Amino acid sequence: MMSQEGQPIREEPGAGYGGYEGNQSYSPPPQYGTSYGQGPQYDDEYVDVLAQRLSQRMAQGPRGKIQPPSTGGAPWGMRLALAIVSISILVPLAAILLAGVGGLGGLISFGAACLAIFLINAVFNGASH
Repeated sequence: MMSQEGQPIREEPGAGYGGYEGNQSYSPPPQYGTSYGQGPQYDDEYVDVLAQRLSQRMAQGPRGKIQPPSTGGAPWGMRLALAIVSISILVPLAAILLAGVGGLGGLISFGAACLAIFLINAVFNGASH
């Protein structure tokens, strides 16, 4: 550092900043006679009752709390898979029956196949609700 006259300022060792000395009036909280480590000591009866309640709740499972109760039918993924498979079967079946068989017989056969696939989907999805 330089003074206003251009002369360096000389400081005496130990006369400057002494560092943070903390709050001198602070006293640590009293210890409660723990026999092992830091922290509060719990009553054994309290811990036993808490453990029993937790084991009862865990035995009940997450029904109705985390997951909605199931409807007893097929999950939505299965219903979606059946719909996709049904459509993928109808496309080549239409090509075979309408182009291969042709005429009124092919149209009636294709209608019967559509009705059969519709009934399978309706029964499967109707049973799940």
